[in-house]
Amino acid sequence: MTSPQPLPSTVFKTDQSDGEERFEAWRQSISVVFDVAPLTPQAVDGFDASVQATHLGMLLLGDLHFSGQQFSRQRARVARDGLDHYLVQWYRGGGFVGQYDDGKDIEVRAGDITVLDLSRTLRTFAQPSHVMSLIVPRALADEAFGSRALDLHGTVLRTETPLGGLFSDHLLSLQRRLPAIALEDAPQVARASVQMLAACVRPGADTQAHAQEAVQGVALERIQRHIARHLGTALSPEGLCNEFGISRSVLYRLFEPLGGVAHYVQQRRLLQSFHTLVNPASRRLRVAEVAARTGFASNAHFSRAFRAAFGMSPSDARAMALSAASAGAMADAGAHPLSSVEYATWLRSLKAR
Repeated sequence: MTSPQPLPSTVFKTDQSDGEERFEAWRQSISVVFDVAPLTPQAVDGFDASVQATHLGMLLLGDLHFSGQQFSRQRARVARDGLDHYLVQWYRGGGFVGQYDDGKDIEVRAGDITVLDLSRTLRTFAQPSHVMSLIVPRALADEAFGSRALDLHGTVLRTETPLGGLFSDHLLSLQRRLPAIALEDAPQVARASVQMLAACVRPGADTQAHAQEAVQGVALERIQRHIARHLGTALSPEGLCNEFGISRSVLYRLFEPLGGVAHYVQQRRLLQSFHTLVNPASRRLRVAEVAARTGFASNAHFSRAFRAAFGMSPSDARAMALSAASAGAMADAGAHPLSSVEYATWLRSLKAR
């Protein structure tokens, strides 16, 4: 009797390289999907990353550990490589902050699951992280969601939600069962996983849409736009209530799904300060000026809150941007002979059967 054929898998580790070559080996390996840069020039020293990838016939499953870094897919890159897949990531540890579609903010914390469309733009700044990922061809996602006009880019399933927990449990179970899955069973397992994703993401999107409709009459979006325009001013609950003619209880109820009004305001301020610090056009602004312009009265409080949110100091964020700009000017050095070529071949051969 012939034994079932195991699933194809491959492993990449930077510990096969020394010194600065570790990050370069990683850059070449991950270049199949992302352009990357270190967070700071010093971050290259001691950089560490590993990937274990498994081919499930119709999708790729990856288990990644990596040091902090910048990931990006800009317009030129998207047009050049033509990838037409969704990237589903479960951040078991770490997280990131960034923007997608050239200006929409996104924040992913430990335990969250995010869905990214590789045919659209993205730029993120990741903490040291442990991530499980699925790369899903668009045709397979369309089949599971029952739609060919999906807008999943930037979707986040929070760890504290039942549906986010359900899908993370599925990913963990899938990883544990990989050694027992035969190659001939892989397409069915892949299709079931994407159907589970659809079952978890679609109700979440519907719920969010219904919530938006329900609160439009009390102007949640107007309040959010007001906050975005006035981050450098006092944005107290009392002031917002007076500005929009609503009671404190209504204001709190509106912002409850967003973590509360005070939390929302501080997160918007932190995100704005982050984008200002990494923007080359703002490099002449002192950190204290950035803090003041985004509504922080105390530099010490700003620094503490910034580090808690992003895992680095404001000065580190600025240094990271300079490093990223320098790295972006470097010419590509070609693919890693063992990992990137194989992974690229797998990625481009994905298709729904």
